[in-house]
Amino acid sequence: MPLGRFRYALFASGVALATPAPAATMIPDSPPDMNLCLQTAATRVPMPAQQALARIEGFPRKLLALRSYLRAEKDLALRWSWTDEQIRSYEASPEYAQAMEQIAQVQRRFAALNPGYALYVNREVRSLDLQLQRWNSNASVGKTADALAAAARSVCKPGSESFAAWLAAWVPSPPPNLAAPGLSPHGQARAFDFQIKRGDVLIAGTDSQRIAQDWVRTGWTKKLERAVREASPAFVGPLRTPNEPWHYSYAPERLAIPATIPR
Repeated sequence: MPLGRFRYALFASGVALATPAPAATMIPDSPPDMNLCLQTAATRVPMPAQQALARIEGFPRKLLALRSYLRAEKDLALRWSWTDEQIRSYEASPEYAQAMEQIAQVQRRFAALNPGYALYVNREVRSLDLQLQRWNSNASVGKTADALAAAARSVCKPGSESFAAWLAAWVPSPPPNLAAPGLSPHGQARAFDFQIKRGDVLIAGTDSQRIAQDWVRTGWTKKLERAVREASPAFVGPLRTPNEPWHYSYAPERLAIPATIPR
């Protein structure tokens, strides 16, 4: 079975096994009309996304996540983060072994080009639980979510049928530095973050507030790009929007003989 169809089948099976949950409960810090607009718009997304919304804290963050779910549309099923069972299946597959080897190739090339320095990579698939935890606490998400909620107040009207379209079209500036829970490519091992260390000391990590001093001024962005480019065609990056010099997409289909997850 092609990888895309395998992912969709797993997602669909997750829907069948899921316990139905309300799209969003009433949020005490928002007007009733706003809650109604959110709940009405949320009926347009699949149940796993509705269940994720119910676990997001605060009306603004729910609204921002719903925007991403609406924009994903039909691709949401293919992009949705794997369950624990799906992750275990992946970790037992040839594709997992292949991904680990590609990461190791980048690490070896980086070390050769930069003596005394090494790359740290978290190889674990990022679970939906962890994505929700980070979404509920991330400062950039909170700032963007508050801006969205403020803008939505003038658009949401009782019985409005156009609110979902407006929400999907709304463009944040700047965007938050996290994908909505369930839609992170880390949730399907399709992205990895490379951090630079010297011994046990972290030299350049994933703090978006320190990109200028840790990555740009020191030249680590370009040095990592070179190592990745020379080591493996399977990595694409770094991520530009939002700016994350450590984040590279992983595309096994770019390899000569891509592995596939078994059925």
